[in-house]
Amino acid sequence: MIKIIIAAHGELAQELVNSAELIAGKQPNLYAVKRSADDSLAQMQERIETLIKSVADDDGVLIMTDMIGGTPCNASAPMCRNFNTEVLTGVNLPMILSAVFASKTAGNAAELAEKAAQDGQKSIINIKKMLASRMK
Repeated sequence: MIKIIIAAHGELAQELVNSAELIAGKQPNLYAVKRSADDSLAQMQERIETLIKSVADDDGVLIMTDMIGGTPCNASAPMCRNFNTEVLTGVNLPMILSAVFASKTAGNAAELAEKAAQDGQKSIINIKKMLASRMK
């Protein structure tokens, strides 16, 4: 089963995992890595690498980070060179749920990353505009 790591600033990663598990139940393949205010890039990179080494198998790893250019993203990007790993930025709850449900059947981490990215993008909707268009 493809492993999923959420890496984000502060408590966001753990809270996204908590929210996903509230909806989908406990997920044995879902992990959180937080960036504390005093963490260096190297420290975060080491934590992510250590986690990957402890959980990764041939199925691969999908890392989802909060924003491009941030320490969690920058610490995750090098993992693509050394491991069967994909990295997405802009994580949101629908992305995580998509990845959790598809991780059991996806052929590989790249396929899972594509599905999660598409589903996450589809979930960003301006409700006022959507309702207004339906009222016409």
